[in-house]
Amino acid sequence: MEGPSLVILMEDLAPFLGKKVVLATGVYPQAPTLVGQTLRDVKSWGKHALLFFDACALRIHFLLFGSYFIDKEKEGSVPKLQLQFETGCINFHACAIREVSAQEIAAYDWAVDLMSPQWDAKHVEEKVMAQNSRPVCDVLMDQDIFAGLGNIIKNEVLFILKLHPDTPVSALSSSMRRQLVQEARDYSLRFYAWKKAGELKKHWKIFRKQKCADCGRPLVKEETGKSQRVSYYCSVCQPLTAVSARAMRGSYGKRPAHEASAGV
Repeated sequence: MEGPSLVILMEDLAPFLGKKVVLATGVYPQAPTLVGQTLRDVKSWGKHALLFFDACALRIHFLLFGSYFIDKEKEGSVPKLQLQFETGCINFHACAIREVSAQEIAAYDWAVDLMSPQWDAKHVEEKVMAQNSRPVCDVLMDQDIFAGLGNIIKNEVLFILKLHPDTPVSALSSSMRRQLVQEARDYSLRFYAWKKAGELKKHWKIFRKQKCADCGRPLVKEETGKSQRVSYYCSVCQPLTAVSARAMRGSYGKRPAHEASAGV
């Protein structure tokens, strides 16, 4: 679940603010301790949902396949945490939950949260500049730089900017670095609006597609970067340039496996 979806979750949880938990169950072992506590506040940072109760704060991370349901249950699945209030219930599934301290919450850098009003493009660009020869696909997914950015946004942003996923940051011009940072922010805001309208998938240009939306050629689907997350890209519209390939060799210490097919 990416940052824009977490903002929508915060909006969905708003009706439960100020309400007391009457029953707490699920796989989460500390669930019973929440009974009798009032949900005081909810915030999102990147891919983290933060729930503040009287005596504790919980951090919920939805990992790759996490989900939530309000006033209904997921058939055939036991919730990681179910919170029942007099006015309804919240079910969290396939997620990681743990209690967080005030010190941990204070350490969050809101300037890198793509959906935060405190997001700071200059601050983020400085972080990007410091990445040297790291591939852009890894840098975009780095939550200390682009908090809330996930694989959908990564693929769509790289396609919009016509960047190969393995392009090293050191091969980007200053103008392209600025575009990368700004497009990550802008696409996240569009993602939010599209998902609220129930039309997110309609706007995907490359994620989980088979042909390039621009040239019609078959797309490449492969694990890229050191993180080895799946990327979709067009080898024609998003070529790995000679400059990028040389910088990449300096970073990885060897010739990229797909370099020959890119004609470098």
